[in-house]
Amino acid sequence: MLLTAYEWQRQMQDVAAEVTELGKTDWATGRDVEALVSHYEDRLDEAGFFFPETKAAGMKVVFRNMFSRMRLTRADVQMLHGVMRQMVRWKHSARAEGDDPQTPPEKWFL
Repeated sequence: MLLTAYEWQRQMQDVAAEVTELGKTDWATGRDVEALVSHYEDRLDEAGFFFPETKAAGMKVVFRNMFSRMRLTRADVQMLHGVMRQMVRWKHSARAEGDDPQTPPEKWFL
């Protein structure tokens, strides 16, 4: 009886709507997030991340689920695209200079 009265009281109270300030951006659309996840999947696949092959499908599902739980803004999506692009550029520039792309630069360890 006490629980019923408590829940009835809660239903009678006015609850303020939750407001989220986004600054100068909007929430990312499903298409925006899908493009981001596809971009990451493609690059991680090229890098051999989804290994062994028998676990690759499950790993991709977990990866996609992780992004589906995040509330990303368009600015977040753009930044994450840029992060991946920069990592790919760094790897390619290291190869062009004759460095080992698997070895991080010394400044990472300072």
